[in-house]
Amino acid sequence: MSFRADILARAARGLCPACARPLPPSPPWDIPPACPGCGLVLRRPGGFFLGSLVWNYGLIAFGALPLLLVAVLLGWLTGRQAAWTALAAGMTLPWFLHRLAWRLWLGTFYGFLPGQLGGVSDD
Repeated sequence: MSFRADILARAARGLCPACARPLPPSPPWDIPPACPGCGLVLRRPGGFFLGSLVWNYGLIAFGALPLLLVAVLLGWLTGRQAAWTALAAGMTLPWFLHRLAWRLWLGTFYGFLPGQLGGVSDD
């Protein structure tokens, strides 16, 4: 099994992982149910959404919060300021990162399982 990075790259840019057409706009808290071009189902049942939660957590825990640690180590923020900023970031960033996390999850899932896209070969 090999990973298809091109599928991840397409999905991360907001394109359909299968046909590379732009996905329709949607509210930040939601994703379109299917691609209007090829009909690829984007909202699958049975806990499929959990992958986007992992991406969202990873982006915050390993992306945003280390920046606060660096700010404390450099003396730009006090520990108390960093704690309050981390709390605020932990409460607000998931909303803003949801769509990106979902696209990254779609790209990861179909990047490892390209045969599920329909017309894309595993080669």
